[in-house]
Amino acid sequence: MTEKTKKELNRLYMSELLTALVCGMLMYLLTDSTGQPLDLRLLIPGGVLIFIILQSAGYWYYRYQLLDNPRNPMDWVMPVFAVLKKLDLALFALYPLYLVYLVILKPEAFFFFLNILGLILYAFSMIEYYNYYYFSVQIGTIKKKIPSELSLELSHYEKTKLI
Repeated sequence: MTEKTKKELNRLYMSELLTALVCGMLMYLLTDSTGQPLDLRLLIPGGVLIFIILQSAGYWYYRYQLLDNPRNPMDWVMPVFAVLKKLDLALFALYPLYLVYLVILKPEAFFFFLNILGLILYAFSMIEYYNYYYFSVQIGTIKKKIPSELSLELSHYEKTKLI
């Protein structure tokens, strides 16, 4: 492949790593500025968001390594992403369960500013998950359902796994 493609893949995985770092810092600064301790209302959705962003960084790094060393196919990577895709769904269940816990047992803690921020992080994590594992979410192509590269590779892996 071209040097431009390698630079683009390098830019992609480095920007995802930087995004994960910025998300973590913003979560910390948000709770620090409100004088509240870092609690589960931000940790759960923010942690899921960072986890999904790190998966994306891992995928782009994998693609970069394939260009660098095409003779080493790294057959173990797609099974890991197949497991991570399912693990993410389980992690998505944690925040709604925690909110139900707050509504039932601690209703005074439910109506709190950090819950709004937590819901925003939760929505972003769902969008990122959809973007990486299903369809590429871009402003210009939002009406077109263009499969993401990871989605295409995972579907190819699952088809060949069944054979």
